[in-house]
Amino acid sequence: MNLQQVAEELQPKSMTARDWVFQVIRSAIIRGMLPGNMQLKQDEISAALNVSHIPVREALRQLEAQGLVRIYSNRGAVVTKLSKKEMGDVMDVRILLELGALHAAIASITPQDILRAEQALHSLIASTDYYTSYKYNIELHFALYACCDNPALLSMIDQVHANTDRFLHPYFENERSEEFSSIIEHSKLIRACAEQDAGQAAAILRTHLENTKALLMASPLLG
Repeated sequence: MNLQQVAEELQPKSMTARDWVFQVIRSAIIRGMLPGNMQLKQDEISAALNVSHIPVREALRQLEAQGLVRIYSNRGAVVTKLSKKEMGDVMDVRILLELGALHAAIASITPQDILRAEQALHSLIASTDYYTSYKYNIELHFALYACCDNPALLSMIDQVHANTDRFLHPYFENERSEEFSSIIEHSKLIRACAEQDAGQAAAILRTHLENTKALLMASPLLG
């Protein structure tokens, strides 16, 4: 288990030890460094991150609450691996959540929000690794949803992204044409939001997420 690279990028700064360990493990799972069904041993994590068992144990419980880890009485913590049925269910929830956030936000979207989304799209296009692409994709969507003024909803969307997007690695690594299609969809979505065309923006977002769902349902990383 090699968590040092992620740990170096995510220095503790002002975070508590638990939150830092949580972010390191969460990032490693999203990147595919800790694949589904991998056992997460507290001793190894503590040694790798140079922390005590307490923040590791707390972080694993937090990851379990987010659906990224499952804790068994006889095996300890294990990275979850979704089945196709579970992925379909989670993506259906994601579509409802993101459409709801967009609906609540679009009338209040500002030029600054659009600018942030456009900057995230430009960075997304220029990104050269999966995790960087993931982060800019999140930034783009959240720039458009920010005005929904519902932190709980945005937190749920972030959680669902983490649970689903980690299964998209094969498509990025193989440079599939779907990546280019996604960029076009994002560009159209930003334009519709800039025009505050709620109907068009919702239709574009739904198509984009349905296309993402189709890719995820075919991911070789599913259980």
